[in-house]
Amino acid sequence: MQLSDLLDNNDNREIDLTKTRIKVTNFMENQYQQLKYLANTSPLQSVSYDNIKVQTSQSNSIESKAIKQLQAKEYVRIIDDCINSLDDIQAKIFKYKLLEHRTEYDITELTGYSRTHIYNIFKYACREFAKHLSLVTNIDLLEYKE
Repeated sequence: MQLSDLLDNNDNREIDLTKTRIKVTNFMENQYQQLKYLANTSPLQSVSYDNIKVQTSQSNSIESKAIKQLQAKEYVRIIDDCINSLDDIQAKIFKYKLLEHRTEYDITELTGYSRTHIYNIFKYACREFAKHLSLVTNIDLLEYKE
């Protein structure tokens, strides 16, 4: 395997920041919240392989749920790592807007930046988050200009 196979440096298309921001926002508000819920649900009862009958689907169902929960935990960890890999101010604004659901007023007070500056930082944070996420998962939130 060559480095070019690992990293897609040949994609010179221009990223649409607005569409990418919308896609990232929708992902964080929907799928990420569902993953967090699934990852943080109470532990499932243990899977028992004793006295398994051929027709039994209960064990498979429990095992399937346990696997889904583990996968959700891993996705949440990866997503959190992608957020934390942003530069400090991008990570703060990203978290304030999408995880803490703070108002624009709160964010301007907390950062000292204007609304316009926060919006621009947030757009670039969404782009960087989407790039990082697509490198380490099968989740592609990048949108390109036509």
